[in-house]
Amino acid sequence: MTFEPVHSYARVRLSDVVSGQIRSLISSGSLLPGQRLPAERELAEQLNVSRPSLREALIRLESDGFIRAVARGGFIVSDVTAPLVSDPLAALLAQHPDASADVLELRRGLESLSTAYAAERATEADLQRISAAFDALQSAAAEPKRTRIAEKDAAFHLAIADATHNVALAHVMHGLHALIRESMLTSHRLVDYDDEVEANLLAQHRAIFDAIVARDAERARDAAGAHLDYVQTLYRERLVKHSQEPSV
Repeated sequence: MTFEPVHSYARVRLSDVVSGQIRSLISSGSLLPGQRLPAERELAEQLNVSRPSLREALIRLESDGFIRAVARGGFIVSDVTAPLVSDPLAALLAQHPDASADVLELRRGLESLSTAYAAERATEADLQRISAAFDALQSAAAEPKRTRIAEKDAAFHLAIADATHNVALAHVMHGLHALIRESMLTSHRLVDYDDEVEANLLAQHRAIFDAIVARDAERARDAAGAHLDYVQTLYRERLVKHSQEPSV
């Protein structure tokens, strides 16, 4: 990400100009949720401002919820929808576990939409990130215990969301990341990481990936829909099976 040098203004605080530029980059989708800002020294040089002016802008952006500090220093772009949507919804689902099926319905709508848009709009850099995420998912699926598969599954779908260049959709998907990851973890656990089922899921992800690379939006949407239909069917079948098992 390249930041534009800031010029001095007689009646405008430099920190306001800096914070405005960063807000603009976030709202346009040039800076994505979870993306790290450059180190303070580098960012000040790119913006051509003093470090005190930059710090003032970063403090304001953090206070407004656009960025957040991370443990090892620096800032990343916040998932702005998470505190408003994901956190209350997670609390609700914790009280009503059966509502997890509703998360799958939500995923179906969002991911069908994002997959189609990604097929139409992905840049070469986006395709490289999606490809890397798919490779990581394949590697996780090949592991004996598949302990990382839900995490890599979620990362693959988020890479697709980022490639839509729809800032609202990307932020909603990232804001719901914890719910989506937990939904995927539940799905994999329900089938007890069954080899045949996991192979089917990987083949469905491959179909999504291939459609995006081919820039076939209709095929991409259908592939995402078929994938979530399959997951929903698995979820219903396993819940019925578990409910019929005798308690001990």
